[in-house]
Amino acid sequence: MKNNVLAVMNKECSRIFNDRKLFFTAVLLPGIMMFVMYSFMGTFIESMFNIGDDYVYQIHAVNMPRSISIKMADPVHRMNVMNISEFDIDDVKQRITDRETDLLVVFPRNFVIDSENFDPATSPIPAPNVQVWSNFARTQSHEAHSRVTRILNDYHHNLTHRFSVNAPSEEVPDGNFNLATEADMFAMIIGMVIPLLFIIFIFTGCQSLAPESIAGEKERGTLGSILVTPVKRRDIAFGKIVGITIFALMSALVSILGALLAMPRMMGLESGNIFEFYSIAELTLLLLVAGSTTLVFVAMLSVLSAYAKSVKEATAYSMPIMFVVIVAGLVGMVFGGIPTEIFFYLIPIVNSSLSISAIFSYDITVVNIITTIVVNIVLTLALTIVLAKIFSSERIVFDK
Repeated sequence: MKNNVLAVMNKECSRIFNDRKLFFTAVLLPGIMMFVMYSFMGTFIESMFNIGDDYVYQIHAVNMPRSISIKMADPVHRMNVMNISEFDIDDVKQRITDRETDLLVVFPRNFVIDSENFDPATSPIPAPNVQVWSNFARTQSHEAHSRVTRILNDYHHNLTHRFSVNAPSEEVPDGNFNLATEADMFAMIIGMVIPLLFIIFIFTGCQSLAPESIAGEKERGTLGSILVTPVKRRDIAFGKIVGITIFALMSALVSILGALLAMPRMMGLESGNIFEFYSIAELTLLLLVAGSTTLVFVAMLSVLSAYAKSVKEATAYSMPIMFVVIVAGLVGMVFGGIPTEIFFYLIPIVNSSLSISAIFSYDITVVNIITTIVVNIVLTLALTIVLAKIFSSERIVFDK
């Protein structure tokens, strides 16, 4: 029995080691992909929250004491402090909400005198309160809030002045000075997570169907029967790609719809309805981008499957594309926002990731979305021609 087990084991090991393609895809490639993928993810996540060393934070101040203004003017803080009047407060708040500027700091009148004279043991009124208005959906605003708060805390401890920062008041009873709306916070989180999930769902839907349709029929010998019919090879290729795309897109949309419907509840938002955050026009653009992306994935996998001898081999061939898909889903994090340069939307897969992120982040540039869809369709047509050429090669079609 022992000799039989060793013989079978030796046979399997020899088969795998002698098949260089199988050994690479099954043994080496997963480890290489994991290393590169997590290296990219670390870089992307760091870049997402990284602010350039040359960025200057835009701080609007009301009644700011000169002693604090001098501290904030220190070049190490990289702050541009602009003194405004109380009449401009609402306008600056709106600009912060619209993510056009970073921070608003409102000091009470006579702040220095009141804080020096305040005694928590005897004073019948609350301590002077400094309001720091920010938008946590904007990375620069969030960082500016942290920097200003540290400066105020140092001022408080070093000079023993008595005051509070962002304490609840009649004007703001809940003490919430974050001007980001519920939709802004939702868009910030979903804009980071969903693009990656979206294209992975699309790709896995294509991966489960395309190899079976092409390599599966080739493996069973039925592909040859189809090709001997008088139907043009181009029509066969196009028909297969469109047919697979319909079901792959359905699979992806069902998966992503489940994720989208669960996301508001998972984030603890008052509204649990995704359709309250995005309009029909935005969802239509999303559907068009998803459809064109599915066409590209199906076409790519169909071409690879046509070269494979079996479904298993075709699935192995698709692993490098999966790696590209994951990297593309993360690439938007590198920019700390959605790039508007049209060059990025000429790159397949990357363009889809950026377009999806732009739609979910309310940062749509219609020209870039249209460019993405056109590029995806053109690439699909080119791959369809390649697939038709492969179908015309008996050596490839009947290679087993």
